[in-house]
This record gives sequence, C-alpha cells and structure tokens, in this order.
Amino acid sequence: MSHTLFEFNEFIRRVIALNLPQALWIRSELADVKSSRGHFYLDLVQKKEDSEEIIAQAQAVIWSKNYRSLQKKIGSDFETLLQPGMEILFLAKAEFHERYGLKLMVEDIDPAHTLGKLEMLRRETIRKLQSLNLLQKNGQVPLRPVLQRIAVLSSERAAGFQDFLKHLMGNAFGYQFNIQFFQVAVQGASVEKEVMAELESLALRAQEFDAVVIIRGGGARLDLAAFDSFLLAKTVANMPLPLIIGIGHDVDETVLDLVAHTSLKTPTAVADFILQHNFSYESQVANLVLEVKNLALQALKEKASKLQYLTQLIDYQLKINFRHQSQMLDYIEKELPGLLKGRFSNAQSQLDYYEKIVRLLGPAAAFQRGFALVFMEGKQVTGVAQLNKGDEVQVQLKHGSFQATVKSKDK
Repeated sequence: MSHTLFEFNEFIRRVIALNLPQALWIRSELADVKSSRGHFYLDLVQKKEDSEEIIAQAQAVIWSKNYRSLQKKIGSDFETLLQPGMEILFLAKAEFHERYGLKLMVEDIDPAHTLGKLEMLRRETIRKLQSLNLLQKNGQVPLRPVLQRIAVLSSERAAGFQDFLKHLMGNAFGYQFNIQFFQVAVQGASVEKEVMAELESLALRAQEFDAVVIIRGGGARLDLAAFDSFLLAKTVANMPLPLIIGIGHDVDETVLDLVAHTSLKTPTAVADFILQHNFSYESQVANLVLEVKNLALQALKEKASKLQYLTQLIDYQLKINFRHQSQMLDYIEKELPGLLKGRFSNAQSQLDYYEKIVRLLGPAAAFQRGFALVFMEGKQVTGVAQLNKGDEVQVQLKHGSFQATVKSKDK
C-alpha cells in the first residue's frame, strides 16, 4: 500500500505534535536572519566543537506578535541578539507543516545565555592578548604634544560622532583641527571587518595623523560585543598611532577599551580629552615663556645692578685718580722751581769741573810743562811705531814748531 507525500507529511506532523507537545529550550548559533512583514526567519546551525563543520541545522520563525513581545521584554539588547554568529538560547515549539516542513516557533529568548557566552569569549580574548604582551602595547605609543590631525572611525548616522565633532570644533580655546572621517559599521557583524580594514590602511599612512579615534553613541551591552573581537583588538594593539576610544558606555568595558591607548566613556569625553591635552601643552609653553621672561628680567636686573656698581666704582676711581693727579701737579708746580734750580746748580758745577779738567789736560797746559806734539803729514804721531828712519816730522812746542828728520828710534 502506497501513501501520498501529503499523507506522509501529515503523519510526521501528528507524530511530532503527539511526542513534542511542549516547547523546549534549545541552544544554537544563528547562521542567518531575515525579516518580512514583521516576521523574523532564523537559520540555525550547530557546529562541531573546535571546528566549522556543521553537524545540525534547522529553521525557526518569530512571528511579529511574539517579536514585539520579546522586544518589549528584552529591550535594546534584543536586536543585537538576532545577529548572525550569535549563540542564543531560545524556547521553541516544533511544528511540522505538510507543505513548508519542520519549523521551530520561537516563544522566548534568554539573553543571559548569550551574554554569558560572550563574557567567556571576552575573557579568553583578554587572556590571549595578555600572553602575547599586546594589552599595553598601544598605550606605550607616545602621544604627540599637540593632537590636530585626527582620523575618526565612526558612522555618519551615529549621534556620538556629531556630538564629538560639535564639541571639538566649537571649542572655547580657538584650536583648529584637521578631521578626516572614515565610515565604518559601529555595531553588528560588519564591525570587525570594516574597522580592521580602515585601521590597516591608516597604519600605512601613520605620518599623516596624530591619533586615531573610534567613537559611537550609546547602546546596550550586546551592541558592544563586536568590540571584543580578538583580531580587531590585535590590530589596535599593533597600530603605530595612539588610539582613543569613546564608544558610549558607562559601565561595561570592551576588549578594545583595554588595548587602546586611551579609553573614555563617551565621544564628548574624547573631545574633552583632546582639548585638555592640547591645552596642557599650551600651558607648558606659556609657563616656559613666562619662565624665560622672568629669567631674562632677573638677568637684566643683575646686570643693571652690576653696571651701576661698576659705574659708581669707575666714578670713584676717577675722582681718586683726579685728586691724586691734581695733588701731583700741585707738588710738581711747587717743587719744580727748586728742583730746576738744583739741577742747574749741579750742571754748572759739573761744567766748571770739566772746564778745569780740560784746562789741566789741554795742549796749553802740556806745552807749559814742556811736552810737545809730533805730526807727520798732518796727522798726530802717538807712538814710535808710526815712524821710520828718515821720516820728516813737525814738532809743535808752546811758542812755535820746527821740522825734524828721524835718524833713529828707540822703544
């Protein structure tokens, strides 16, 4: 006896309805999520442990009525739960339709399971980063004295980006900034891929920027799950530029907060940090200018005092020297006539003495004593060696002279 497909499927429906009358809690990974007319259709998979091999799969549906109820119950985390790659724990009843086959009708979702799973993954990510010495690596990249050229990774639609821009560009200090915006997803499955791609590109242009800022507005804890990615955290840690994070959370701390150079709660806090950093540098420069000015004034004051002292000293020395020279002139004026008279008297005595010597030693005195002068050819003969036998000489006496011929000579 044969059965039609409809009869066979009806039989399966009855078996399932009879044996699975109540809803069961099921743990599964979301492979895909689609919506249509307010209904959500989920592709569910279970992978082999430590492998990507799929060992089970099924389809589930959340009817619009249940969706609204779950959204109200779970709150802002609900939409984040329904992201591909998330592991969820849900309450569902199995239903088999003769035409559409087996489907799981989702009645409830436990967000605590997903959060717990994410927390386990987060802790494992932190452990791996710590073992690789990456947690503090970006924090060791020095901040430049002034942050002006800033690369901002965010979503144009994110309220946090507009708050950051308004707060930074409208600052009361008059600081100017060169902001370059890079559009990235700030929640969902695309965050890791898009943010990593932009960071890797910026790493090649590091000389063009002073810092990189990643910001987004506020959100639920599950909205921040993408910022716990190991690959994204590793990319941030290895960046040659300091990363400043402001992803809009008050309590929870993502892995990205731990590896970034500086982590702040909100985009506005990031703007304040940058402004305060630049103001601190300006204050240091102003203090240095003031210190240089004070040192210069002190040096000028010391030099002026020294100059005044030297002026007074020179004036004093000039007065003393002038007084001394004046006294010397008075003394010379007073003593000079007497000194000159004494000098003239001494000179006259010496002249008289020399005159007597000349008279005593002169030719007249010598002639008087019987001496004679002998000349030969007009030159005075002072020794016998100058004469030879037969030389004609002239002998000068007191009252005249005569000619003589040398006949002989004796020593």
